[in-house]
Amino acid sequence: MSANNYIKIEETSPDKFRVAEKDYESDMDINHLGDFDLLKSSVEKAEAYISDIEYDVEYGIRFALLDSKVNSKDFDTWNVKKKNAELEKSRLYTTREIWWCRLGLNIGFEQDGSGEEFLRPCVIVRGFGPRVCRGVPLTTSQNRHPLRIPLGDVDGKSASALLSQIRSIDTRRLVEKIGFLDKEKFEELRKNARSLF
Repeated sequence: MSANNYIKIEETSPDKFRVAEKDYESDMDINHLGDFDLLKSSVEKAEAYISDIEYDVEYGIRFALLDSKVNSKDFDTWNVKKKNAELEKSRLYTTREIWWCRLGLNIGFEQDGSGEEFLRPCVIVRGFGPRVCRGVPLTTSQNRHPLRIPLGDVDGKSASALLSQIRSIDTRRLVEKIGFLDKEKFEELRKNARSLF
């Protein structure tokens, strides 16, 4: 949950709850159902990070604005990795390849990498010479959206391309080649990418 999300916690019975999360930056609603005891313990643990709380006795609704401490990102660790990557040599690549790419930590809703190396798979959709290419980050999320293009199996997981996150990538961010995207899927991806511009 980001620092700009409000959560509404509603008791649906003495032992169950519904959480409706509203992300005002992306205008998305996220709903959860769960065990009220688990919720209470989670809220108690998060109390130190909740900066604004209201509780409506009549309706049993709790609003909370989470402080930015909840989702603080470790930019310092990423900066060390980024400085080391700067010293590496450019990678050879070709379009249609899928690579593990050091996307790092980014601002707000820009797609991050994950794990110790801040990696995320990306499809190379266009080359701009030996040092820069255009890539589309991939996700394993099953959420449907017009800008998420299903690609099928990538490195053992079902993946979709995040067209809203298309970006230029220095080839020193490319870590390990996973393989090639199927030609038909690649053409569908390029067609959808062209429609953005």
